Amino acid sequence: MIKTLKVGVAILFLTFLSACTQYFSSPSPLVPSKNSMVIDIKNNTNFDVYGLEVFLSNHSHKAVSQTTVNGDGSKIKKGESIRFEFFEDDFALDGNAEMKVEVLVDKPKGNKTEKKDITQKVSFELDNNKGVFFEITGDSIEKAEIKRVK
Repeated sequence: MIKTLKVGVAILFLTFLSACTQYFSSPSPLVPSKNSMVIDIKNNTNFDVYGLEVFLSNHSHKAVSQTTVNGDGSKIKKGESIRFEFFEDDFALDGNAEMKVEVLVDKPKGNKTEKKDITQKVSFELDNNKGVFFEITGDSIEKAEIKRVK
């Protein structure tokens, strides 16, 4: 009887711990504020991706860029989303924008990072408090494509 009770408590405890691990390990979504816009890019490639660099330009010809990598230098897993937030103070969030994406295809080594362009560019409407969603697909960086999904 006591052995059965111990096994039951152990199973209950492990279930609780696994639920906590799942809750605390999932990243919270980046939500745009009234003065920002979020770009979400999902990695659905069949090659190694260590990060992304996004370049935005708009009608005023001002360009901005952001790079995102994992802090430990690990790969961005297939199915994982990478989010970029652009603020009105840094970049006019009105009109149309053109986005170019570079993929970091090797683990960053100090200031040296091997990057490859996705040859196509995508256009979309800029606006405050807005999120736009893209996906990168392909079996190799040479065949990588980016498309809007929402």
